[in-house]
Amino acid sequence: MSDSILYCSWLIAAVPLISAILIIFFFHSSKKLSAFLSIGSVAYGLIHSLLVLYFTYINPGKTIEVNFPWISAGAFKLFVGYLIDPLCAMMLVVVCSVSFFVQVYTHGYMKEDPSYSKFYAYLSLFTFSMLGLVLSTNLFQSYIFWELVGVCSYLLIGFWWYKKTAANACTKAFVVNRIGDAGLLIGLLMFYFSTQKFWSDKTTLAFSELKNAIDYSVHSGILPVVGVISITTIAIFVLMGPMAKSAQFPLHIWLPDAMEGPTPISALIHAATMVAAGVYLIARTYPLYVSSPVAMGTVAWIGGITALFAATIALSQFDIKRALAYSTCSQLGYMVMALGLGAYSAGLFHLMTHAFFKAMLFLCSGSVIVACHHEQDMREMGGLKKHMPITSLTCLIGVLAISGFPLMSGFWSKDMILASAWEHNKPLFILGSFTALLTAFYMFRLYFMTFSGKYRGHAHPHETTPSITIPLVCLAVPSVFIGLIGSPLIPGGDKFSSFIHFGETHLHHEWGMNVFIHELMSVQGLVPLGAFVIGTFMAWLVYRKGFALNTYIQKNLSFVYNLSFNKWYIDEIYSGILNKVILPAYRVLWNVIDKVIVDGVFVNGSARVVSIVGGGLRLIETGRGQLYALVIFGSVLFSIMFMLTKFK
Repeated sequence: MSDSILYCSWLIAAVPLISAILIIFFFHSSKKLSAFLSIGSVAYGLIHSLLVLYFTYINPGKTIEVNFPWISAGAFKLFVGYLIDPLCAMMLVVVCSVSFFVQVYTHGYMKEDPSYSKFYAYLSLFTFSMLGLVLSTNLFQSYIFWELVGVCSYLLIGFWWYKKTAANACTKAFVVNRIGDAGLLIGLLMFYFSTQKFWSDKTTLAFSELKNAIDYSVHSGILPVVGVISITTIAIFVLMGPMAKSAQFPLHIWLPDAMEGPTPISALIHAATMVAAGVYLIARTYPLYVSSPVAMGTVAWIGGITALFAATIALSQFDIKRALAYSTCSQLGYMVMALGLGAYSAGLFHLMTHAFFKAMLFLCSGSVIVACHHEQDMREMGGLKKHMPITSLTCLIGVLAISGFPLMSGFWSKDMILASAWEHNKPLFILGSFTALLTAFYMFRLYFMTFSGKYRGHAHPHETTPSITIPLVCLAVPSVFIGLIGSPLIPGGDKFSSFIHFGETHLHHEWGMNVFIHELMSVQGLVPLGAFVIGTFMAWLVYRKGFALNTYIQKNLSFVYNLSFNKWYIDEIYSGILNKVILPAYRVLWNVIDKVIVDGVFVNGSARVVSIVGGGLRLIETGRGQLYALVIFGSVLFSIMFMLTKFK
């Protein structure tokens, strides 16, 4: 039975695709059928993925890879198929579970929207795209689903297309991701052409063969570790794709604007689909990065810088969804930093825990927005705890989890990352610990501004419907407890790392109760815990006790405050570079190429040559017989005189 379940795993992705097709072409006029098909398809995927996870867990080392020939051109052979291994099994459960709760929540959030059925069709297509990416067996197949994820995000971010902000946001997301995807495609092509001899009788660019392909090419001298076309160069080009998808600095600018889409898609993008795709691809191509210390260092520092940079912006945002968006950028930075440090399990563990509590936090924000008549400014909220007890409690659980409150899910995953940073890169440990302090501050700032004190708005807030609150309660459970699978509090210690490990590329961190207590009382344990306490206490002082820290900073450190509030002016810098440098240069270049080279040389120049040649031929080709006879006679006479002179 286990083999049948595993070999039928392709159905997990296929069923949502069928659901999307049925809704679009046959049942778009029925809200009930659309919701039933979409939610039912992902419910099936969740049950099947849980079985896949179970059978993968009880059969350590079991991997199933099925490939079918797709394109064959000479020596080039491209396959499609599906791959089941521990990483895939974990991601299938994360994507399906979060997607299921988001889709149930969608019924309550979008029930009055005239495009209700279309939204469910898009959600099914989005889920299919991410599941297809997770199941892919090779890099080319992954790239196809990678682009389909981008198309679906474009459709969903701009779902309310009649709003100018939404139209601009989806365009921005599409353009920024095309920049990253161009780098990814270049990296894939460079890698293929550098290693193509290895793939002659194998599945082209198969994930299961990446390490062997790299070892073969490096040892044979075909692919150097350093050089113009090297492992390092290829890895950094490939990294550009995850930098855009997972919103890493400096390609992070699209993610906060993506909040213009409906809240359910914000939760899905930020928790389990689009942004998780980048971290997942780094994990899948991990042998490529491990082969180059420079590439690993680049990954680690990009992640660390993004974590701190995004956290500094979240400190001053008043839009509740935008504050959570920058929080997502920061947490993704932690994941990428962990992978760059070699802490493979820690990065993926944080991806899993973050998916649950961040989905819950976004759905909580949507519940608040609905209750406050679509108000998103936290300055117009406050005092909602007594009006929305379920939303308030679940939001508090999410805030505690993401801030690293002891024994919550985020505590275990974030501390694993910081412990690895302490061991391998002390500057990144300091950076990550300071980011943890800022995280606790801005998340409790969000909670206190929204739920504590007196209500400052003009609506009549109330708790939302069960279709909204039930998914919140369901997501609160893993937000509290799922971190235990990577903790020493269960028999056998860290189950997650032993399940998800990646052979010799995985820096396995052995948990045991004695080790845990020792580390908790050491620097790497006390510093993150102190960061949580200080950040939470400062937020309590400022937003509950009225300590005028914000006023002091705005008056005396206005430059620092404005940097944070205006997102470090990154959008303005990019806009200035685009409008003042790139577009003028493009116009000059276009004038040179179009007017001088194309028009002047190729078009007008060729016309002049034809005109000159035609003018000369026109003097000869007159159509008069007498002239032709004269030319023939002259030619014969000239030939005779030449011959007589030559042979005289």
